[in-house]
Order: sequence, then C-alpha cells, then structure tokens
Amino acid sequence: MQANHEELTSLGLLSYYGKLTQKEKVRLKNFVARKFDLSYYSVDGKFRGKSNFSAAELLALQPIVEKETWKQ
Repeated sequence: MQANHEELTSLGLLSYYGKLTQKEKVRLKNFVARKFDLSYYSVDGKFRGKSNFSAAELLALQPIVEKETWKQ
C-alpha cells in the first residue's frame, strides 16, 4: 500500500487484505495478533468482516499496512 497520508478506513483495510495471497493473509493476522496481544480468532473475524475494527485499531494498523512492516 502506498503511503498517501489518507486515513485508513475499515473498507480500505479489507480491500487491502482481499488482495493478499492466503499465505500473506495468515502472516498479517499473526503479526497483528502478536503485536496487539489479541486472539488470532478475534483478528481473523475482523479481517473477514464479521466484526468491525475500532477507530483506534485502524489508526494503529495504518503504519503497519502503509509500510508493510508485517512482511519484514
């Protein structure tokens, strides 16, 4: 994702997630779960659209997605 200084939205995050390979999706969810001390299943549900990301979560995820630090 290109850094464009726009605020990340839930829809934008789900769109980004949808373009990833299955292996990348698992890696991203594992990274987020570990970084924020969340259950993998909670993170999985949010990325699948079964529950919503809070504004604070979106704000915290923005640099991770923009810089793709979860791939490092």
